[in-house]
Amino acid sequence: MKVPFRLRLRAWWEGEEIQLPELAAPSGGGGPKLAAPPPQITIPPLMPWETEAIRIQEQVWGAGYYKPGGEEHILGLAKPFGLNPSLTVMDFGAGLGGGTRALVNEFGVWVNGVEPTADIAKAGKELSIKAGLEKKADIVRYSPEGFEPKQGSTDCILSSETLYLVEDKAKILKQFEWSLKPRGQVSITDFVRNDALEIGDQRLQGLGMSPSDQTFFASGAEYVKWFRELNFDLRVNEDITDRYRKMIMDGWLEFTQAGGEKAAHAKALPEEVVKEVQLWTRRVAAFDAGDVRVMRYYAIKLGGTKLMSNW
Repeated sequence: MKVPFRLRLRAWWEGEEIQLPELAAPSGGGGPKLAAPPPQITIPPLMPWETEAIRIQEQVWGAGYYKPGGEEHILGLAKPFGLNPSLTVMDFGAGLGGGTRALVNEFGVWVNGVEPTADIAKAGKELSIKAGLEKKADIVRYSPEGFEPKQGSTDCILSSETLYLVEDKAKILKQFEWSLKPRGQVSITDFVRNDALEIGDQRLQGLGMSPSDQTFFASGAEYVKWFRELNFDLRVNEDITDRYRKMIMDGWLEFTQAGGEKAAHAKALPEEVVKEVQLWTRRVAAFDAGDVRVMRYYAIKLGGTKLMSNW
């Protein structure tokens, strides 16, 4: 009996063998009636700016996203900012721009999205144009070496699971401080290595967006040190690994149970589904082993009047 794709994917994810009950042979004549086959779903062709990987990522994680959490995750990270239309935001590591556009739609702010990966930045820009938000939610590619923001140009900076790809994080955090206005705010989530592991430890390999990606996982102690050395008041230093792990599992559960268009994409692009499953399997294994955690940091640039709330 052919095992449904969603069962195979879930079993693979959980590392379990699929056990199917023995089917009894039909007795008597006639045999069972065959159900009508489901209607065939034809997936639309890739857009010029799309890749097969991006298509599957959006199917798994939601339109405009290539990693877990979606709009709820991004808006939650931005909650401490107290955003309103008078403020400007930098979305550092904007990805496909789903979160960038969510901030614009929710708060009416202007968001400058920057993304290091070329094909993702291109796709994010096109999706903002398609949404009619090419000005308020623009997304451009950057290189860490050429990242030179204007001094005092931004009220808030948001960065979600991106800085692990940047080698010189101390320099990037200094540039964040430089670009923020007095009392500006920064909210960061990142994959962080266990303090006991060296940055080149074999257990940290293969956790980038592709197995060949070079990663630079900071330790939690290093992040705290950097914030303290800069002109920041670190208000939140929170381990959100369990919450993040749940977002991963929820995303895959929804994908495997959805059927329809998602199942059609899985059938049409199985290699990309396999790559995506393998990536997040490796990351969850690193979480469970305690080698990598997901940390949230929220800090305020010192100077001016203190904020009322402490998030």
